[in-house]
Amino acid sequence: MLSAQFFVAASVLTTVVLGLPSTPLRARIVSEQDITRSYDYVVVGGGTAGLTVADRLTENPRKTVLVIESGQLDEREDAFLVPHSIGTAPPKYFYNLTSIPQSAGENRTFFVQAGCVVGGGSAVNGMFFDRGSAGDYNLWRDLGNPGWGWDDLLPYFKKSETFHPPDSATVEDFGVTYNMSVRGTSGPIHASYPPFLYPAVKNFQAAFKEFGTHVPYDGASGDALGAFWTPNSLDPTDMIRSYARIAHYDRIASRPNLHLLTGHSVTKVLFHGVTATGVEFTPFGGSRRMTVDAKSEVILAAGAPHTPQILQLSGVGPENLLNKLHIPIVANLPGVGQNFQDHPASFTDGIFVNDLNPSPSNNTNATWIEEQRILYETEKKGVFTVSASNSAAFIPLHQLTNRTNELVSAYASQDPALQFPAGTDATIIAGWRAQRDAVLSAIRSGVVASTEYAGGSAAGMLVVLEKPLSRGSINVNTTNPLASPVIDYGFLKNNVDVDIMVEGIKAWRKLLSMPSFQELGAQPTFPPNSITTDEDLRELVVQTSFPSISHPSGTASMLPRNLGGVVGPNLIVYGVSKLSVVDASIIPIIPGTHLSSTVYAIAEKAADLIKARNA
Repeated sequence: MLSAQFFVAASVLTTVVLGLPSTPLRARIVSEQDITRSYDYVVVGGGTAGLTVADRLTENPRKTVLVIESGQLDEREDAFLVPHSIGTAPPKYFYNLTSIPQSAGENRTFFVQAGCVVGGGSAVNGMFFDRGSAGDYNLWRDLGNPGWGWDDLLPYFKKSETFHPPDSATVEDFGVTYNMSVRGTSGPIHASYPPFLYPAVKNFQAAFKEFGTHVPYDGASGDALGAFWTPNSLDPTDMIRSYARIAHYDRIASRPNLHLLTGHSVTKVLFHGVTATGVEFTPFGGSRRMTVDAKSEVILAAGAPHTPQILQLSGVGPENLLNKLHIPIVANLPGVGQNFQDHPASFTDGIFVNDLNPSPSNNTNATWIEEQRILYETEKKGVFTVSASNSAAFIPLHQLTNRTNELVSAYASQDPALQFPAGTDATIIAGWRAQRDAVLSAIRSGVVASTEYAGGSAAGMLVVLEKPLSRGSINVNTTNPLASPVIDYGFLKNNVDVDIMVEGIKAWRKLLSMPSFQELGAQPTFPPNSITTDEDLRELVVQTSFPSISHPSGTASMLPRNLGGVVGPNLIVYGVSKLSVVDASIIPIIPGTHLSSTVYAIAEKAADLIKARNA
């Protein structure tokens, strides 16, 4: 989810109650007393991936599924349903997670956003619903994962969604283009455009054309490079968020073979030898321990922060870490908790001297906000239908800067062993080398984005690094399953990442100088024009950028075991049986996109793999 800078009306919106129709909570949940001794599948985590997989597995009425989720059902608050209220969900719907001080980022600590609610990240994100480039997913395939390239995933992207084209007025006024052949038409998640767009977004799109970047007809086609329009996870019938709780639980809550236990946390996976047999769980924040058996498979969908924690507490992880904590070893897997990735970003800010009306600045006008609130309530139109944005630009390095060869060479010359602490397992180092070489080949070929510009309706926007080569880790340091893991983003550990972020800021300044932005009198204010040298901009990046736009991934990577992998292409954890991972933890290299749509596709494919091997 994007930062609060993009939600300038948040302080107003938190006091607005929209009086949406009182919809009964249809979801049927079970108590501890209701669950049975065993299920065919136990799914750990009721978020984006977990609910998707549970939905697909219970399509077979003979298969029983228990989903265990730490959070509760949301209460249909505006913060979840109303697009313009994104970023206002109460703290109770998030895990209390904070990183350790980031040494390359001025020793700052950072909140780690992970939804503690049924629906997980899909319930609290910025509602961007885009896909990465074909090159992003072909990197996964080429790192030893046959069946996980773009052509393999496209059917699952389509399966996950029902795409609603923009209305004719939006197409005519803004020039939105789309290709129905790559869009889904019958999936559970609704993807659509709001009926309101800020007029300055047209200038954003035009400025990138003048900048010289490619403009794809539809970024969802695998050609997600350049500036393009993207839908939101938005149900156009009621103009509310479309997310996993509604799409993959409420819709099927009457299925008797699906049980959802909320308010409980899985403490570990149970094994007989190396075969997963079930899980141990406890009330969230409690001490009582209970167990449930899984006849076919335990499926981890706890998210990138918590999936490695559960694996390590279960005896699946780095041998030296498990020995230190006296955890009996089931499988020595050095990669568990390693390869942690997110998208680091920097804020920019600026002004339009000749701003258009309406603009984001209108959100500070109480009268206008009240008018828009009424418009939303009565006609489902206006600014309250708008979430993060419907326009973004994903720019390859060669379109960003003339320093591409220099920066690629700088990455290529680095000693992989020096990217990690002394004593790091050789497979982790080998995995970084393989990823580095694959990413650099894709950058040279221009098939992946290096920087994203998110926003479009204002001069200020997020400058996001899409292919960082810094790597972090998530590890336990106690056997207490309710303690938070130790989260290290590895933020800016690789100095070339800083260089590319500097180039991204310089390119933003150039973007504002394009004629379409100059029509609006665009002027940068942060970083100020007085900061001119690369050295000063590097210092600014280190001091003010942040490591995450809430895209944690990679901590149980789908890679060969000799490259630090945790799961193979079948998503089964190496060294054990009947245990799989289906969430963003499996992502080996973070794609240049917002992750929601990708996680749905992963889960859809995972469900088919699980069905096939347990037929």
